[in-house]
Amino acid sequence: MSYFNKRKSSGIFIPSGNGFVEYTGDTGDGSMMSIANSLGYHSDQLHSEYFSVYIKPKIFSIELEVFTRKIAFVLADANVTFITEKDINKYLKKFSATKEFNALRTDEILTSAVENGSFTAEFLSKVLHLKDISRNGMFYSEKIKTYLYFKDGILTNFQVDDGLMPYSRHIQEVNKTVFKWISELAYKYWPNDDFKAKREINIQCEAWSRIPHAFGNEFINFHRTENGGANLHMLLVCHYGIQINLNQFDEINHGRYRIDNNTADQSLITIIMGKFRYYFDKLEENLLYFDQL
Repeated sequence: MSYFNKRKSSGIFIPSGNGFVEYTGDTGDGSMMSIANSLGYHSDQLHSEYFSVYIKPKIFSIELEVFTRKIAFVLADANVTFITEKDINKYLKKFSATKEFNALRTDEILTSAVENGSFTAEFLSKVLHLKDISRNGMFYSEKIKTYLYFKDGILTNFQVDDGLMPYSRHIQEVNKTVFKWISELAYKYWPNDDFKAKREINIQCEAWSRIPHAFGNEFINFHRTENGGANLHMLLVCHYGIQINLNQFDEINHGRYRIDNNTADQSLITIIMGKFRYYFDKLEENLLYFDQL
């Protein structure tokens, strides 16, 4: 048979038994979203593993159900007429569901799902292994450590179980040393207030995500803390123009500063902490300026 007579496929393959079969049904306009819809999925329910077209792959994309390794469908070259489990394993050999669906990605997925009304109770029950789930109420997912809220069978809200925001959870996953530095001080200075301790943790962890080069930042040594870490939010305040008021200052520096009562200007509240002196407007309580000691 000549090359020009070779059979072309739809390029779409779906799981069947222990293998994959070509899908020849309706695909709408042929877009990824349309294919997903034709197969009973909302695009929010899928995670795409793409493969570079520059290396002329046999497979272009593997679509997985979010939070899992379960394959929804495979997009391949039209010259491909069959796909084996061996092919799939080759392409997914570096894929890790645990790493891919980390705290930040999980928050993105759930936020989009709530905005679009795209996650049903049945779908989440399947991918998160939830039991006895109903169409209304709150249900807890051990897999992603999150409370899920449903109304009329649709996910309408979610809340993590530990009070930590996505960046805090992410740092806890990828850099336990930095998370330990931050949380250790938060609980030292808010020993009887879990809410405020976690608020401090969340503020500092978000700051970590915004600082150029993180702990390699050129100003990091100006803001070292007593346990070897760094006051990341104050680094942003002092060197990157982030605004702060007195209440916000206390949220992340509680118990670590002192009021300087020797200030001649009575319109100011002067605070000394670490290597800096901070000047707050007494009326509005906003930080006006600071200097280095």
